[in-house]
Amino acid sequence: MDIRLISSLTDDDEDRFASVLLNAMDDLLSQFSVAYHLRINTTAGTVLQRTRALAEASGDAADVV
Repeated sequence: MDIRLISSLTDDDEDRFASVLLNAMDDLLSQFSVAYHLRINTTAGTVLQRTRALAEASGDAADVV
């Protein structure tokens, strides 16, 4: 799945929103037994990532940032 969000936020606001969005999506996806990789690239060049491997999906998950 590839999701793109285009907004009129300032670079600073976009960086703050990206962090909140990443945490919310991670919280949501961690409720399911699925592997996933989340990556957000902001206009300012900030890259935020979280990964949950399939082995972690069946047990306790450890975040990789």
